[in-house]
Amino acid sequence: MKRLAITLTLILAFFTGTVSAMGPTETVQHATSGIINELSQLKAEQLSQNKIQSLVESYILPAIDQEKIAKLALGKHWKKASKEQRTAFIDTFRELQVRTYTGAFTAFNGQEFNFKEPRFNKTCSKAIVKGEMVQPNGQKIPVDFKLYMNKQQEWKIYDAVIAGLGMVKTYRQQLNEQLRNSNLDDIINTMRTDLQTAQR
Repeated sequence: MKRLAITLTLILAFFTGTVSAMGPTETVQHATSGIINELSQLKAEQLSQNKIQSLVESYILPAIDQEKIAKLALGKHWKKASKEQRTAFIDTFRELQVRTYTGAFTAFNGQEFNFKEPRFNKTCSKAIVKGEMVQPNGQKIPVDFKLYMNKQQEWKIYDAVIAGLGMVKTYRQQLNEQLRNSNLDDIINTMRTDLQTAQR
């Protein structure tokens, strides 16, 4: 009986580990298809901004490495930032992403996502998952995700390229231009003000 209990425990542990250890494509599919499936089941009157934001926080954010994407967006300015500035920027940048994704999914009208198998780098520590967002009218928009494996052996998204436009590159260009005439604290405060205004 004891041997049976141990065997069952090992089998359960194996399958639990298999389910949780998602590959790059599965990570992206869980984030995008998960929220799409939820939205599809909601009636028009249920699609409130608070509800959509809740779904974004449940499905999209866990798949993203917030610190890495904030670091890449700041680029060379990251090294110059203090610990407090980095923390403040990560938190504020996270809220900016929540607002951006919430706004994007507020316009949901039956879109679907299709993704291909991942393409890995030589060490298999990074991957690109190419895909497309299919509009109700059949139009297809290329959507690619860049991921890396973190220390916890989890695949995390650190950039998205939509119709050839890289999210990190776009943010970095904007921030570089702003930091020519301003400092990081002012930019963080401006971001916070914009977020507060958008919530009213």
